[in-house]
Amino acid sequence: MDQTTRPPGPLEPEKRGETADPGHPQPEAAEVESARLLANEAGAELTRAGLSDKEIRRLADEYVAMDRGEDLDGFIAWAKAQSRR
Repeated sequence: MDQTTRPPGPLEPEKRGETADPGHPQPEAAEVESARLLANEAGAELTRAGLSDKEIRRLADEYVAMDRGEDLDGFIAWAKAQSRR
């Protein structure tokens, strides 16, 4: 199963609730740095795919918060699929 169709990880339900971006899970404090690194590493490729820096950061936060992991290639594929929705 590829990253674009893989379901969220087992911790995802715990991460839903009040957030700065309603409707989108936010990483826990310990995960924020991982999400930022992921956004930075994927930034150039996702910008070329038409995403803004703000969208990339939001998607990285959501990817990590949904317990999908921290895999760069997986995140890029997932983010591109999300942007086409």
